[in-house]
This record gives sequence, structure tokens and C-alpha cells, in this order.
Amino acid sequence: MRRLAAFAAVLSLIASPPAFAQRDMDQIYLPKVAPARGSIPPDGMTHDKLTIDQTGGPRQIEVNEIVRITFAGEPTELVAGRNNVLQKNYNQSLAELKKLDGQKIDRAFIKQDIEFYKALCQARLALSEGGDKKAATDAMYNFVRSAPQSYHFYDAAETLGDLAMASGKWADAAKYYGPTGLAGAPWADYQMRANNATGRALIGEKQYEQGLEKFKAVLNSDLSSPEAVRQKNLASVGRGVCLAETGKVDEAMTLLKDLIDKNDPQDAVLFARAYNALARCYLKQNKAKDAVLALLHTDLLFYADADAHAEALYHLSKLWSDINKSDRAVAARNTLRERYAGSIWATLE
Repeated sequence: MRRLAAFAAVLSLIASPPAFAQRDMDQIYLPKVAPARGSIPPDGMTHDKLTIDQTGGPRQIEVNEIVRITFAGEPTELVAGRNNVLQKNYNQSLAELKKLDGQKIDRAFIKQDIEFYKALCQARLALSEGGDKKAATDAMYNFVRSAPQSYHFYDAAETLGDLAMASGKWADAAKYYGPTGLAGAPWADYQMRANNATGRALIGEKQYEQGLEKFKAVLNSDLSSPEAVRQKNLASVGRGVCLAETGKVDEAMTLLKDLIDKNDPQDAVLFARAYNALARCYLKQNKAKDAVLALLHTDLLFYADADAHAEALYHLSKLWSDINKSDRAVAARNTLRERYAGSIWATLE
């Protein structure tokens, strides 16, 4: 819809209140089963679990089991905004959600969802297209402060950590990923994710021994679910980086090559991080050409992970120059700035 002139827009808001979805029940969507339908009471939500009143009585659902929630009578703009977030259409989502600015929304849970998704869109755009990271951080922090019991709390804490990482604020990132944030979740898989994220923040601070402890904590977990196995693989990459940076390059290379050989390349995030870590090992050995070949795996095959691709492009922009490929160095730098302006790698020289 085209933006109308200011006066016409004001009249439109007066004449046309937000359309509300025709739902008479809250719905909690869960993996592989029908949604739980009923009514979430005003005191039925914490950041760990929800209570939904159903015909057979109240039912409690852990937050880590929830895919999403829709609320009775929520505005259609929120429905559209949430759906666009799920499809990673963040600009479109934000446009839908901003239509609700200034509108009267009575139910606290609906207002919280609107504010969370607006903040999340700002964060995702800031982390990719180069939007205002401070504004995104402020929006998400304000959401957490106003709704500390929201079921979005742990996602919000992780997002704040990601924004801090993209700004080079490693200590802040570790705080958001730590016990008062993501690591405070009561579920072991969330704690594994938090330890991996904190380990990466410690690598950013060059605190490799401390980072190694975080990755060891993940690797020592007894969990064996598919997500736990994936987190252990990612921890192995982090461990490889820490080993290389503490003088154990050969051990790190053996670990990383074994990880690559034994896992499915469909996991683009894992393989991108593994090849970037392998390149780091080659650089420790002053093998620039081998490092380039490792980084090209990320650039050409495993570019789906934005942060890892940005890291690879940054190093390629340096290494191409070192081996007298200045045109490729310029191309890598331009791609980094154009595609990943929000990444910390785009700010480095």
C-alpha cells in the first residue's frame, strides 16, 4: 500500500481502526502435533512455561516446545508481521507492524508480541543490511525490560548478544548469553547453545583458554538429540580455533579435518565455520594459499551463514592482495560491504 500524505494518513487512522483476526481462542503451535487451543490467563505466562486453560482443565507447556503462539483477537497486521518474520521478510514484517503504531491494543500479550517482533526485525536488519544496531539494541532491551516474563525472553537475550557481537562488544555479548540471559534457561540444549555463543564471544576477546572451557562444557554434555549433536559439532569448531590460538595448530587441524570428513555438508553453518577455522590454522602456519582455498569453500559453497560468509570475505580481501590478486581482493571487499554492512567484519580494516 502506498504511503498517503500526512493529513490523509491521520484521517485514515481515525476512520479505519486495525483489523482484528477472527480467532476466539489462543493457539500454541507445537512441533508435529495439533496446536493447543484455549485461553492463556493474564498470569499464565513466564519465560519458562505457559499455562493454557482448556476444556479439560489447565495445561502447562514448556517454552522450549513452542513454535509460535497466536492470540485470540490479535490484529491482522500482527498475523502478517509474524508470518513474514518466519519467512525472513523483515522489511515487510516491519512495515506491517508499524501500521499498529498509536493504535489501542488492550491485551498485554498482544502488545508484547508486537513489540518483540518489531525489535526482532530491527535486529535482523541491523545484523545483515547494516541498519542501526544501537536502535535495534535499545528496542530489544526495552522489550525485555517491559516484559521480563515473556516467552520470547531467551530469544531476546540471544538477539541482544548477537547485536553486541556485531558491534565488537564481547563482554556485553557474554553477559546476554550468560546466566542472566540465554544460559539461564532451564533446558540443557539451550545451555549448550549459550555456552557455544559465550565461547565465540570469548574468542572475540582473545580469551582462548576461557573459551575452551565453554566449548568443553558443550562437548561433555550427556545429551544426544540431533540438536545436541549439532551443538557439539559447533563446539568442536570453537575448540579448534582455541587450540590453534594457544599454539596447538596441528591438533586443531586434525580435529577440524576429521569434523569435515565425518559430517553432512548440508549443514552450511557448521561447514562454513569449520573451513574458516581451518583457514585460521593455515594462517598460523603462514600458508596463505591453503588459507584461501579453505575460505573459498565458505565463499562459494557454504555462504548461507551470513556471519561466517562475512568473516571469509574479510580474510579473502586481505589474502587475495597478499598473493597479488588485487582485483579479487576488491571484489571480496565490495561484496562484504554491500551484502553484510551490519557485520563487524565490514567495519574492520
